[in-house]
Amino acid sequence: MPAPDRPTAAAVIVGAGRGARFGAADKIIASLAGRPVLAYSLDAVQSAATIEAIVVVAGEHTQETVVELTASGKWPKVVATVTGGDRRQDSVAAGLAAVPAGIDLVAVHDAARPLAPPALFDACLAAARHSGAAIAAIPVADTLKRVAGGRIVATVSRESLWAAQTPQAFRLDLLRRAFTEANERRLDVTDEASLLEALGIPVSVVPGSLANLKITRPEDLAFAEALVAARKHTLRGTP
Repeated sequence: MPAPDRPTAAAVIVGAGRGARFGAADKIIASLAGRPVLAYSLDAVQSAATIEAIVVVAGEHTQETVVELTASGKWPKVVATVTGGDRRQDSVAAGLAAVPAGIDLVAVHDAARPLAPPALFDACLAAARHSGAAIAAIPVADTLKRVAGGRIVATVSRESLWAAQTPQAFRLDLLRRAFTEANERRLDVTDEASLLEALGIPVSVVPGSLANLKITRPEDLAFAEALVAARKHTLRGTP
């Protein structure tokens, strides 16, 4: 069989956290405008033109519900649902292990970011195809303060500061090598880009979206519901 004329891509959707700040362990299956939060993330990845396979990583506490959801047939790109680990990087590693053979690029996405535009996945993967690694991010807009003991100790310049989002996209071989080296060096990081940064590997930035919020606290869910309602009105042409 001839080699494909373009890299093939998969997505790993990570939702194995315990939701401590949300106040419930099952935030990815919490109701967002009548549907589970995870369903929206699956919709976005399913609609991304460049993604051919989806692996979902769930926690033990939500595994049964997530398997039932992904087995519904609504998202035919889903090829596996696996159990995550104690740390984010353990969960992502579990997802990478389930990526089908023949995949060249992978996008890692937080299940708790339900409103990422499908085109953002395509843009990050296109950038990763060119440079090896790319993430969605937005410039920091707020004035930043360093605080100690409940008091401001310094104002931090926001120049050149960006807030990282997901998806984060990589050449699969590069990300797997980063995980191997990180384990050897016992690195503990909060996102995949940090693994590559620690190894001196450049990571490109793709402009993200303000709507691509992460459901972290209960008020985030209310904000997301307002965005979902606004989208529905726009699609229907409602003033």
